[in-house]
Amino acid sequence: MKKYEFIKNDEEIIKIYNEISKLEEADKEKGGAHHNLQHAINVANLVEKLLTDLNYDEKFIDEAKVSAILHDVGCINGKEAHPERSYEFAKEYLERKNIQLENKEKVLEAIKNHSSGFDTENIITLTLILSDKLDVKFTRITENGKNLLGNRQFLHIKDVNVQIKNNSLIVEFISDGNLNLEELEDYYFINKIFNSIKAFSNKMELIPEVFLDNKKWNKFYME
Repeated sequence: MKKYEFIKNDEEIIKIYNEISKLEEADKEKGGAHHNLQHAINVANLVEKLLTDLNYDEKFIDEAKVSAILHDVGCINGKEAHPERSYEFAKEYLERKNIQLENKEKVLEAIKNHSSGFDTENIITLTLILSDKLDVKFTRITENGKNLLGNRQFLHIKDVNVQIKNNSLIVEFISDGNLNLEELEDYYFINKIFNSIKAFSNKMELIPEVFLDNKKWNKFYME
């Protein structure tokens, strides 16, 4: 069994993410997005797609996906400073489970820096950051998040498609047609998304192309 699949199906990891889900749904005052198991799996799938398009081998991709499945376990104690807690847990967990990774340090670094490591040379970190930021479709929004100005507009994002082709990183956001674009573009998280696209593209020497409903997203090109 691949290491990612083993971790994804480990009852210990499932239990942690289930507890995170309960805590986030019960929080009526803060937090707009889920950090649950489905989010971790979504991020892992995006990591796989990006690294496959970049022609990385199966073993490397599997290890990169390990960073995705473990990157938010620290949210069991709240979102603030969770990357550091996720890192500490992952380090102990991999040792305790005797999970051997050829790229262990890169995987752990990615987990630790997945919120702010835009300047890294670590491809796993860059891919994890981008994949994490791009998981913003409607299924990600918590009950509280449905009422947050700006954040609530992600309820109208039905899908996000990503591919690397002809030396370009192509990101396509698909909405339901009811998006309040002005409100969304004023929301701080949009800049995080755009910055992750630019950072990844820059390091991989790719041309970033960003679309919203099959049209170039003008704000991205003006940032």
